[in-house]
Amino acid sequence: MSTKIIITIDGINSFMLGLHGNTSVETPAFDGLAVNSISFDFAYAPSCDLRNVLEAMLTDSQGQPITSAIQGSSNFVSDCPIAIGVAESAQFDSIVPISTGENNVAAPSAGQTHAADFFAAATEAVENLEHDDLLWLHFSGLTAQWDAPIEMRQQFQALDDPEPYADVKPPHFAYDSDQDDPDLLIAVQQSCFAQVAIVDSMLGIFLDHLEQHDVANLAVVIVAGLRGYELGGHGCVGPASNLFAQSLHVPLFVKLPDAEETLKNRRSHCLIQSGIIGEWILDPMKVEDHTAIVMDADSQPLFFRSNQSYAIQTAAWKFIHSVDKDGVFSEMLYAKPDDRWEVNDVASRCPQIVEEMEALIRNKTEAQ
Repeated sequence: MSTKIIITIDGINSFMLGLHGNTSVETPAFDGLAVNSISFDFAYAPSCDLRNVLEAMLTDSQGQPITSAIQGSSNFVSDCPIAIGVAESAQFDSIVPISTGENNVAAPSAGQTHAADFFAAATEAVENLEHDDLLWLHFSGLTAQWDAPIEMRQQFQALDDPEPYADVKPPHFAYDSDQDDPDLLIAVQQSCFAQVAIVDSMLGIFLDHLEQHDVANLAVVIVAGLRGYELGGHGCVGPASNLFAQSLHVPLFVKLPDAEETLKNRRSHCLIQSGIIGEWILDPMKVEDHTAIVMDADSQPLFFRSNQSYAIQTAAWKFIHSVDKDGVFSEMLYAKPDDRWEVNDVASRCPQIVEEMEALIRNKTEAQ
């Protein structure tokens, strides 16, 4: 087995990155990573619950911790108490909690942000890496402090825009597009883009360091968004809390050492869930089974659950059976892959497809 370095970042969804079409913020580290990696355009978190997503990644198909199959030592580094708890259950040999303090105001510079502190600690962890080790780095990302310097936030402010969201606490509130001021979203988006730029910059510095390290340079490197972040498109702003794409559609990159040129700068259109990372850690060559450049119409549907709500996605459709806090349910259907943002609900026009999707959900829930 080879050395593995896994980097999971919470709160980063695919829509935030340049290689997935975001022209508002430059993300050279993520974009550059794709040049020497396999990038997965249709990767999704299996849930919007942090614990559930990490547990899916850290267990094999039989439900056993992946750490039991690691020949070297297994090491977990994180700034997130929930992630630390999951790592303890997964029986890592070494668990390092990162306490970087808590800024009450925006950082004066990018190098003094929470992200900078985390990736500095991650760099220290790499120094102890040996052949056949597993190093898992979990960063709270956009669910932690929004401490990008005010000047950076203002760089995303257009003429006549409101002032950027200035708080350090990640924004979390309900948003009604019919009643609430759209400037609320603009202000949040400006600060969100600044925060994404900070994460991208610190990730880039860290990845450059890996290339200079004798062991890390020969490692399998996986970089994945853990969950997304809602920016008002479906009634809320805040960490992943529903089954729409902004919460679940995440970036995923796999860099294989000494990979053939055909597996570099390759964008896979396979429909996958990020829980498969655990399987890839045990056998990196299985990554090649998921590198089709054209989506297979017969690919297995993806199943999602959040409390009493369910969703299922195929190559052609995304169906959501949602139950709100008052027990009221609704059904939504979106054409895929065209409706990326899931804004055009066609459930009322496609009753047969809705019926088929409901049947798939029933079969899945009854089998569990």
